[in-house]
Amino acid sequence: MLTATRELPVRPDTEPQLAIALIVAGIVFLASFFGILTRPVGFLAAVWPANAILLGMMVRNPSYATPLGWLAAFVGYIVADLSTGGNFFVTLWLTTANITGALTGYLLFRLVPESDRWLQRPSSVLHLFAISCAVALAASIAGGGAARLLFGKDFFSGITFWFITELVNSLIILPVLLTFPGFRRLREHWPAGLSPALFQHALPALVLVASVGLAIMLGGPGALAMPIPALLWCSLTYRTFTTSVLTMLLSVWLLISIPANLIPLPELPDPLRSLDSLRLGIALMALCPLTVASINAARVELIERLSRAANHDSLTGALSRGAFIERSEACLQANRDQGTALLMLDIDHFKNINDRFGHAGGDAMLKEFVVLISRLLRPADLFGRMGGEEFAVVLPGLDMIAATSVAERIRQALEMRAIEMPSGGEVWATVSIGVATRAPGEYTDFDDMMLAADRALYEAKEAGRNMVRVGARQPEATSPTLN
Repeated sequence: MLTATRELPVRPDTEPQLAIALIVAGIVFLASFFGILTRPVGFLAAVWPANAILLGMMVRNPSYATPLGWLAAFVGYIVADLSTGGNFFVTLWLTTANITGALTGYLLFRLVPESDRWLQRPSSVLHLFAISCAVALAASIAGGGAARLLFGKDFFSGITFWFITELVNSLIILPVLLTFPGFRRLREHWPAGLSPALFQHALPALVLVASVGLAIMLGGPGALAMPIPALLWCSLTYRTFTTSVLTMLLSVWLLISIPANLIPLPELPDPLRSLDSLRLGIALMALCPLTVASINAARVELIERLSRAANHDSLTGALSRGAFIERSEACLQANRDQGTALLMLDIDHFKNINDRFGHAGGDAMLKEFVVLISRLLRPADLFGRMGGEEFAVVLPGLDMIAATSVAERIRQALEMRAIEMPSGGEVWATVSIGVATRAPGEYTDFDDMMLAADRALYEAKEAGRNMVRVGARQPEATSPTLN
């Protein structure tokens, strides 16, 4: 029994590490196998996504970047190359170069701020470009000499081709991996069904597809730049991840279509060098929409922060009085055909808390009160701070009985919760609540509901506090717009 007890803690640590190693090795093997299949006769692979995928995986999941994880990646490279007939010595050399590049990128990404890793700032793309250049340089120096051994090419040709290939793959694949928001957030933003709004949102992507078709029809060097305006439109419309995916798809298509002559180009005097130049130009072209998308994402984030600062109380995070009233009036208008309830809440004897524990204690009380109440509300409910220790809640779709039940749960939750003070000690606080409701189809404006809820709150405080009171139901009136 004692032996079994000692062995139990080892399994949770060992099993995940083995699972991670298998994941890393499997992904590297599949990516390398794909790259080997694209390898032209007589030279290195034209498309080699394995290094960029490995680097993105390690940056996104630092727990993978253990000695065992890097060893698993090494094994994945080796097995993929040997399974396709590679020479063991050359495979070992090429794999060492691949690991060198990925490890260089991982160490450099650790030096940049986290926001730059996920391309959340305008300068993030510059960091991505600089790190991608360093990755390409490290890998090409470590493996460029294999070109002479394999294909009889000189060292300069090998290092040039390797550098360009590595840079191209990093610039078109890494942004997708670094900006991936996770499957759950993708499901949240995935459209529920077809609608005119969905078509309008998809229009930039449709124009991008149309521009690619136009490029195929017209051909010539200028065809390579035809999709750029549509891609920039996409970067102004979509999130950074979506823009990265579209940029990657377009770049991969261009990289494949040029050698396959899907886009007719004039004969070039030095095809190999011209192809390298075109591939490098495609990779650098990808920086433009990524930069625009990063700038747009930073602008949206700034607007959201400013909007939150304008519409939310800076201390508690609840809606400010003005924003609460504005949204409540809109809520009443939108929910005219169903019941709506309004709760007015006032923390009892709050002045005593301020006098005893100072303003820091009062602030702690208010913040904890908001956290406590927010857990009891639905996402559609509105919660605002009206001033001082007074708060309000709008409950759409609830009648008087249901709203009173919510108010009673709020009252009991605070009554049974001890609030810790910054200076030490605990406070047991209570809250008085007034309830006002509007029946379905009834026309009562928000000012009338606030007046009824305020009167009920006053009655609760007069009756001894720490209780819920329901305001007198407002007389029904008919809206002139309904006649």
